[in-house]
Amino acid sequence: EWMQQRNYSQQPKVVTQEKIPLTTPLTSMLLNVTLAKQTDPDGVPPLSKPEAQQYEDHYKLAFRACQENAGGATLPGRFDARPEAYARAYAGCGSHTETSYRRSYARLYEATACATHQTDDQFVKLYKERPCDLIGRFVRLQPLNVDRHCPRLFELTSGQPLVNHKSYEPNQVWGFLPQGPFATPQALAESYVFQPKSSNQAAFAIMTNVTNELVGVVQLTHDDPTNLSIQLEAPIVQPQTIGTAMELEACFLLLDRLFALGYRRLQFTTDAQDAVTRKLANRLGFTLEGVLYKHIIVKQASRDSNVYGLLNSDWKRGARAALFGKLYGKTALKADKANEAREAEAEDQARQLAEKELQDKVAQKEAALK
Repeated sequence: EWMQQRNYSQQPKVVTQEKIPLTTPLTSMLLNVTLAKQTDPDGVPPLSKPEAQQYEDHYKLAFRACQENAGGATLPGRFDARPEAYARAYAGCGSHTETSYRRSYARLYEATACATHQTDDQFVKLYKERPCDLIGRFVRLQPLNVDRHCPRLFELTSGQPLVNHKSYEPNQVWGFLPQGPFATPQALAESYVFQPKSSNQAAFAIMTNVTNELVGVVQLTHDDPTNLSIQLEAPIVQPQTIGTAMELEACFLLLDRLFALGYRRLQFTTDAQDAVTRKLANRLGFTLEGVLYKHIIVKQASRDSNVYGLLNSDWKRGARAALFGKLYGKTALKADKANEAREAEAEDQARQLAEKELQDKVAQKEAALK
C-alpha cells in the first residue's frame, strides 16, 4: 500500500501524451536515502521529517553496532572510518527494507569503502556528490540520465572499437531488443531506453567503481505494487561485459533491494532464441515458468518468449546465497551469514532489554498509583 501511495498516487486517471520523466518515483524509491542538504543531481526527493528522524536513529544504531564489531581492521589514523561507512549505508537503505538486508548491504559497503585509505577517500567523496547511488563491490547504480549517459552508451553499443576492444556487430547487443542498433547518439536518446512509455518502470546506469565509467544500463518494467511484482530486463551492455561480475552485480543489487522492500515475485522475459539472456536468467536464479508462443512482434518478426520467475521464498531459501557466493566468493558468503546471525542475536537481545525496561517503568508507575 505504501508503494502505491508513494509512487502512483499522483498519476492521472486518463492517459496523456505528456513526457514521462526518466527518473520516476520507482527509480528514487530503489535508491539510497540521505540527509545530505545538497541538491541531489537526479532530483530524488528529500526525506520527510519522520523519515529524517528514522534515518538519524538508524545511523546512530548502526554506528554503535560497527564500533562494537567492525567488519575488518581499523584504517590507521581513521578510527571512525568503518563505523561511518557502515552507518551511512545501513541508514541509506531506508525504513521500509528488512533489517537483515540493511546489515548485509552495509557490511558489503563497509568492506568495499574501507579497503584502503584511497578507497575511503573515494567513497566519502562519492557519498557527498552522489549520496543516493546504490553501491556494490564492482559497480554502482545511478538514475539514467540522457546528457550524462547517452553519449557513452552509444559508444559502447554501436560496435565501434573502444580502447582495447575491437569492433563488433552491434546486433550482438540490439538484435533481440525492441529497437536498435542506432545510427546516432540522438537516435538512441529518442529511443525507449531514454524515453520511458510508462511511469511504472525505472532505468539505471551501471557505473564501475574503479574507473567511474558507464558500462551499461539495467531497467525494471511492469511494476505492480498492488501484487508486489515487477519485471527485470536484461542489462544493455557491450559483448565484452556479458557474463561478467559487473553485469551480475548490477542485477543482484536490484534483486536484493526489491525483495528487501517486500516484493514477492520478480519476472524475467526473453526471446526464446536468445541463448545469452537465457543463460543470464539461470545464473541469477530464475526458474523457467513457460513459453509464450507468438507472444509479440519485434522488428517485424514473431517472437516466442521465455518467461522466468523468481519468488521471495526462493531468494531466502538459497537463491540469494548462491548469487552472493558467485559474486564475492565462499569466504565472503560465510562471513555474511556469520555477521547476520551474530547481529540478529544482538538486535533481538537489545529489543528484549528495551521491552523489559518499558515493562519495569509501567510497573513502577502502577505501584506508585496504588
